[in-house]
Amino acid sequence: MANSEHLKVFTQGPDVWNLWRKENPSIRPDLSDIEFMRDVNTSDGIYSLPEYHNYDLSRCNMNRVSMRNCVFIECDFSGSDFHFSDLVNSYCLKCNFHGSELQVSKIGSAEFIECDFGCAKLNYCSAEDTKFIGSKLVQTDLSNMSLVKTDFTNATIDSSCVYGISAWDLVLDGSVQNNIFISGTDSSITVPNIELAQFISLLVNNSKIRDIIDTITSKVVLILGRFSPERKSVLDSIKSELQEYDYLPVLFDFDSPSSRDVTETVMTLASLAKFVVADLSSPKSIPQELKTIVPNFPSIPVQPIIHESQKEYGMFEHFKRFPWVLSHISYSEENLPQLVGSIVASCEAHIEEQT
Repeated sequence: MANSEHLKVFTQGPDVWNLWRKENPSIRPDLSDIEFMRDVNTSDGIYSLPEYHNYDLSRCNMNRVSMRNCVFIECDFSGSDFHFSDLVNSYCLKCNFHGSELQVSKIGSAEFIECDFGCAKLNYCSAEDTKFIGSKLVQTDLSNMSLVKTDFTNATIDSSCVYGISAWDLVLDGSVQNNIFISGTDSSITVPNIELAQFISLLVNNSKIRDIIDTITSKVVLILGRFSPERKSVLDSIKSELQEYDYLPVLFDFDSPSSRDVTETVMTLASLAKFVVADLSSPKSIPQELKTIVPNFPSIPVQPIIHESQKEYGMFEHFKRFPWVLSHISYSEENLPQLVGSIVASCEAHIEEQT
């Protein structure tokens, strides 16, 4: 139960409360089990929601509290414990939840607008129809959450764990997602976004599907380049030569699926490839394609090739710092069989070295 003395100070308003916190830095306030609507509501309005502005609620014991139907603006909850709490229908604007622990709490239909959940623990929370609009979830534990129609519009989700989540009808417009961990114990397996997490986790943990993927990724070679008539004939020849080495070359010269744009389709194909051949001659789309592939697939060697009459485009210098981008090979139309032999030898040697 909440400490009655702490509760009494809190009801005197943010100025008194924050001064008391400043003068008593060693005290960890105990506000556990309170209902903000009933126990500390000082609002005069009968029908208006209770509002709490600029409260320092950091490092507090707020286990089992009810913040239901309350408004919190620019409050600091960093480092506080909210285990088994009820935040349903609450509204939080620019609040700081950094390092807080909200495990097994109800946050359905709550709105967290431009809030900071860095290093927070939200595992086992139910977050149906919850809004995290413009919020930051960096190194956040989202494992085993129920995310149904959860709104992450313009949110940042980075280096966060989503092991065991149930995710349906997420809203991710304008969100920035990176390094999403799909394992509860292994931090080496990441995916670019939450939508892929459940699918990739299934693939990783299903031995039969893994065997299929191993078979595919030991054969597929993705070929990228310019599809003008002159350049396309070269790429077709490379494709034919690679088939002689028992590979399954994929030349991306078809329409992308209706559900994916060109860049997303190239990323999907690259993820299935043993290695990538990138023709830098007369570049058009290939700078964008390499920008997408190279940083995200360190296990897939990229073999640049270029016609002997041309030079690398200026920005290609950036990719040379990645060890899996191999030194380019020059070619002419007369030595394409030798070119493919060099490509195979170079990529297989790199793969063997890394293995």
